[in-house]
Amino acid sequence: MELTEPDVPQVDPNEAGSLAGEMARAYQQQAAFYRDQLHLGAGEVDQAARGLDRTPEQALEDIARIRERPPDQVEWGDLQRLANLDPAEMVAVWTQLKGEARAELASGHRTALALEWNARPLDRARFLAIRDSFRDTTPPQNGVEAALLDVAAAAFNDFLEWTEQLHMQAGSEVATERDSLQRHGEWSPARLSYAEAIEQSSRMAERAHKRFLQTIKMLHDLQRTNATVYVGNAAQVNLASQQIIVATAAANPSTK
Repeated sequence: MELTEPDVPQVDPNEAGSLAGEMARAYQQQAAFYRDQLHLGAGEVDQAARGLDRTPEQALEDIARIRERPPDQVEWGDLQRLANLDPAEMVAVWTQLKGEARAELASGHRTALALEWNARPLDRARFLAIRDSFRDTTPPQNGVEAALLDVAAAAFNDFLEWTEQLHMQAGSEVATERDSLQRHGEWSPARLSYAEAIEQSSRMAERAHKRFLQTIKMLHDLQRTNATVYVGNAAQVNLASQQIIVATAAANPSTK
């Protein structure tokens, strides 16, 4: 009976070079720290930068610590250290990171992160509500369509925010002028800087709306271009996501 070694996780060959380059840069940075800041000798620098100066117990602690880190806190230096301590663990962590990234993109949270600055949970939920409504109306058939729907949701979200900003500015200006009229019996023209701010908000809202419409058109054109017709059987034709039943005449029986 032939014994086989258990399967060991492997890095995708297409990304192995890029990963090796990033980890090499991380090694150089760590080596520079140990050399310049801690003044270690060449041999000690190499061992410390690779994490090979640790006892077996400490190495296990390092592996567990990196494994338990939130995905957004894992550094290239962590992967470089894992590659030296336990290559299989490095591959496992990298695979987990890619899985987290795919889930983040699929759920819409990656796009939301790009739109936010000091946002509240409600702001995230509002964007996701727009995104979900678009996807319910037009379910994406591939990654490109999914990305265009995210761009459309982002544009519409921007349109709402700039429109809210515009109405806040304009409404505040109106309230100020009404108060001035009641107090002094005359209307004062808006200050140029304030008028410019209102105009800027208006332009930004218009741009976001235009971007939204352009993205929807791109999505529509893409879906129309990708529409394909194929015959499932003699009585059924599938067109894109629609199924059409085609009535066919029965075959004439053979004559004697």
